[in-house]
Amino acid sequence: MNGTVKEARLGFQEMLLRYFARCMVHIVHRPKLYGPKPVVEGPAIFVCRHVGLIDPVILMVLYFKKMIRPLVAKDYYEKSGFTRWFYRTAQCIPIDRRNASKDWLEASMAALEKGESIIIFPEGKRNKSGEGLLPFHHGASLLAARSGARVVPVWNAVWNFPHRYNLAIGEPFDPEPLPDGVETPEYIRRLTRKMQESVSALSEGVGN
Repeated sequence: MNGTVKEARLGFQEMLLRYFARCMVHIVHRPKLYGPKPVVEGPAIFVCRHVGLIDPVILMVLYFKKMIRPLVAKDYYEKSGFTRWFYRTAQCIPIDRRNASKDWLEASMAALEKGESIIIFPEGKRNKSGEGLLPFHHGASLLAARSGARVVPVWNAVWNFPHRYNLAIGEPFDPEPLPDGVETPEYIRRLTRKMQESVSALSEGVGN
């Protein structure tokens, strides 16, 4: 499977929400991409700087035909009946930031195995200052190490209406093969460092 929206056979509500998001993004946010838009084939892990709630929606619109599932904090996901409906309809995967549960990892692995893609924010929370990058957590590296999926770095600039939403998307790269098939702590740290450097390198010219 190629992990397309068509293959996912989304229902009426899911498709309606996606088309609404597509219209809103093109009218309100008008994304400006610095550099070429990489071709992303098959399952991938979009590793993004996180500066606003609209960040994952922008990527889902830019790669509209791909089935992309963002990770969202469980406390946001379960905040109310509406948020549970909204995030579930948007195909988001909840991640519990308050304990060591790996439910999100299992759900993400299952999505990648179906050819779908994941959006993850290794900073772990929104970068409200808009300055540089917060230290990356290791979850994205763990997911990449276990799945072998390609990694796509993304730098999102802070957006304020009525300006355009600026971003840069780097070329996908494969994680290094696991040494002796084992995800050692040093391997995970090295991959995390590579992810952070790849995202940071995209900032030139885009701004905060």
